[in-house]
Amino acid sequence: MNLKRIAVAGLAAGSMVLGGVVLASPASADPEPTYKGLTWPVLRQGQTSENVRALQWLLNCHGDKVAVPSHFGPKTYAAVRSFQYKNGNKVDGIVGASTWLSLTGKGGFSYGERNDCVKGLQVALNKWRYNDDLPITGYFGPRTKTKLNKFQSAHGLPVHAYADPKDWNKLVSTPAGK
Repeated sequence: MNLKRIAVAGLAAGSMVLGGVVLASPASADPEPTYKGLTWPVLRQGQTSENVRALQWLLNCHGDKVAVPSHFGPKTYAAVRSFQYKNGNKVDGIVGASTWLSLTGKGGFSYGERNDCVKGLQVALNKWRYNDDLPITGYFGPRTKTKLNKFQSAHGLPVHAYADPKDWNKLVSTPAGK
């Protein structure tokens, strides 16, 4: 009887180990995309630009509320520091690569969404004059999708119904109209 119990226990333990291997492998088979090697503009206190305005909408979207005057003043500086702290970035109040990736890599930029992240996207897209400016509504509808797709196509990016960090990088790094 003891041999039978040992055999059953061994089979049960073996199936748990094999089950764990089967369950663990899909998670490691599809790693998160990385965006290393992208050069991002640096935004800091005192600057005024459409990139700052887009940043302010992104901060609002992620819960760090700030007015959107396109000027990087003390309140934007404080909101950036708060965002950096909450997201594990270096807390220095300067928006560089890691802060941009944290702001743009968490979603909120897909067709059909309504939020302040989309307002930031609309501001960034309006730097490029493809026929007309988008109203800053926060709704990712057909007009926003069309303008994003034109931008993606013109800059050699994959055309899809969302904006990922590569799209954002090109939006904020390329001078308007290029």
